[in-house]
Amino acid sequence: MVKKKSTFIRVDKNTGKESEINTATAAEPIKDRSVIEGIKTVLNTKKTRKYYVLFCSGINTALRISDVLKLRVSDVESGYVHTKETKTGKSKQFPINDALMAVLKNYIKEYNLKDDDYLFFSNRKDGLRNVKYIDQSQAYRKLKEVVEGLYSNIHFSTHVLRKTCGFWLYQSTKDITLVMHALNHSSVAVTMRYIGLTQENVDNAFNSLNL
Repeated sequence: MVKKKSTFIRVDKNTGKESEINTATAAEPIKDRSVIEGIKTVLNTKKTRKYYVLFCSGINTALRISDVLKLRVSDVESGYVHTKETKTGKSKQFPINDALMAVLKNYIKEYNLKDDDYLFFSNRKDGLRNVKYIDQSQAYRKLKEVVEGLYSNIHFSTHVLRKTCGFWLYQSTKDITLVMHALNHSSVAVTMRYIGLTQENVDNAFNSLNL
């Protein structure tokens, strides 16, 4: 899963110090089920349970990480999600599959979460002492640490979760238009690039047709 990288400069707002950050410009989906299971196994401990549930949610819902992190218990407990994407403003609705629902129910019970609680609650509070959800950079750092610690050939970014969901949804349905709508993309071409479908995939499909 080699991908191109680019860099940007982050400026610490307190010190003014600049630092160079690597970021993925072409993150790829995880196309090996054994890799997915390996990551889940390592994350599924008491210490990292929150990130295990976050990983499972990301690869099963096709939501951007920014939208996954804002989910509350009330958003998922019915087994059907209605939400609006932060980035696009587009509405999105989908059922939660049985595997993810089982993970969520166990997690909600384990932490005794209430309807209005964030699923991915932070230990920090805002100025009004209200519990916040973990921020995207924290989620990225923790998942990157685990994923790249297990698989050095993966350069992790949070887009990997959403792309992985799109890729396996396509593998399950072979319906690229359906995947396009699930991801709220504007065209099939965008979706094909996003989930890593290449001309080689198209060629192999034709070669195996043999009517």
